[in-house]
Amino acid sequence: MKLLLAFVTLSLIAHNLCHSGEASVNTQTLSDISKKYKPQTIKILLHKDLSQAFLEAKGRYFVYNPENDFLLASGIYSKKQPILSQEAGLKWSELFPGISQIRLVPADFKSSILVNGIEYKGCVEIYDIKGKLHIINEIDIENYLRSVLSLQTFSEVDEEVMDALAIIARTKAYYLANKDSCLHWHVTSSEIDYQGSSLACQNPHISACIFRTRNMILTYQSAPFEASWTEDSGGKTASFSSIFRKNVTAPSGVDSPIASAQREDHNWSFTISKQQLAHLLEAKNIQALDLYQDPDSHKVYAIRYKDRGELKQMDFFTLQKKLGAKLKSNDFTIDVDEKIVRFTGYGKGHGVGLCLFSAICMEKKKKKTPEILSHFFPNTKLEHVERL
Repeated sequence: MKLLLAFVTLSLIAHNLCHSGEASVNTQTLSDISKKYKPQTIKILLHKDLSQAFLEAKGRYFVYNPENDFLLASGIYSKKQPILSQEAGLKWSELFPGISQIRLVPADFKSSILVNGIEYKGCVEIYDIKGKLHIINEIDIENYLRSVLSLQTFSEVDEEVMDALAIIARTKAYYLANKDSCLHWHVTSSEIDYQGSSLACQNPHISACIFRTRNMILTYQSAPFEASWTEDSGGKTASFSSIFRKNVTAPSGVDSPIASAQREDHNWSFTISKQQLAHLLEAKNIQALDLYQDPDSHKVYAIRYKDRGELKQMDFFTLQKKLGAKLKSNDFTIDVDEKIVRFTGYGKGHGVGLCLFSAICMEKKKKKTPEILSHFFPNTKLEHVERL
């Protein structure tokens, strides 16, 4: 505590000297403390194009310029004020003249940051882009996993499978955080339904699996990749690129004999009128309807339909949002007659990555986490890394 207070005092002295035009100050003192011995982190875009936001520092904090890590301000007491974009610079109670970006850093593990009432671990960066605020949370990946996995609902999942899911989630986080060093953020909060730290790890099993697998990831061709899981593959998984239509390097899909054996027990179907389907697709009149399928797994990645002579396309994920929970997976076929469209399918989810149903069955047969992962992610390596 004495060391921390001394650091704050020295930093404030250096800050005052700099602004009073005195002699040069120690740049080591001014450097961003959050970047010393830094673990692997990921940056999440929380908000963009805001006129203002309420920014609260609970406990001790530092404010830096992320462009050069220069200390702009600090405090030993909590502070809650709106942050505004002004022509003269960003304003958070005090004005930062000529500054269009700041980085708010908690000074110790007891401190945290709230943006519009939601609490976040790690640091928060605010950028003024053409008079609008963009707000980013930078958080270490282990705490990030606590937040994102806490939003998932897992039933009948024991240790070996939970550990596999934690490794998959960490692998994807490492991939996102390292695919482009020039990005200001790696993922948006809406893409992952990120809710900050307030809901993190209410499930003790999630905390336990993150701890047991700490710093463990899968690599494919010596790098992390877009790893994922699906609830029930229906007997065969697809590669990430074939379903998400992204040019990425990732393992191929695999056969899942356990899910295949239970395929007929996990079938589903529903019908919808052509008129209702046209309304959902924002079409006038559907004259033809076809599927785009991955040739290996036969999973659907998009549909094509003719609307009054005009050919249109829609990817599976958009179609699923339009149709809702009835469209359980992308493992389906359609039958079209004059007035009705019938969907018939198997399994649940997008069919990419680990098949959760099969993994649970494998664990019951005493399979361990590495064996489960190696089956669904062929030619990968399980590695222990702290930072790429």
